[in-house]
Amino acid sequence: MTSHDSSESSSRSVPYLLGRYVFSRDHKVIGTQFLFTTMFWAVAGGLLALAIRWQLAWPWSDMPIFGQLYRTEGGQIAPEFYTMLFTMHASIMIFFVIIPALAGAFGNWLIPLMIGADDMALPTLNMLSYWILWPAFLCMGASFVAGGYGPAAGWTAYPPLSVLDEAAPGSGNAQTLWLLGVIFSGVGATLE
Repeated sequence: MTSHDSSESSSRSVPYLLGRYVFSRDHKVIGTQFLFTTMFWAVAGGLLALAIRWQLAWPWSDMPIFGQLYRTEGGQIAPEFYTMLFTMHASIMIFFVIIPALAGAFGNWLIPLMIGADDMALPTLNMLSYWILWPAFLCMGASFVAGGYGPAAGWTAYPPLSVLDEAAPGSGNAQTLWLLGVIFSGVGATLE
């Protein structure tokens, strides 16, 4: 067996799909992962924006999908649910779209090409910056269903709504999960 054969067999120990696309250290693949992930979250944040605008345009009519679940008297959605809508819309658009798209997607694609490098300086840390976002996605997604209405303290999470359990129906567990999602997103952005 030649040295070429041994290096080929060791590179095939990891399945091709996992090694090439999932746990890749190539800056272009990581940039593409960031890009497609932020496109998905942009659609989710856009749907939340659509729900906000629906409530503002037709305040006394039922909102499709959510209208039957979170209705109060008079056919409109609950004020707490509306607060959760704009909280989650802003959180998703800032922490899952703008920051990862600019630093993760475009930064990974353009910085090595602009400076003439073959790859980013720390490719494993760069890969980790993308995968640390997945716990953020899970925590922020779980905060939708925790506490009845989800986090309802605004995307800045100023007190007292973010601190007191009884300040809003979304405070408490949902706000804690939201905060964990923001922390994971911040760690991922720092590692970029």
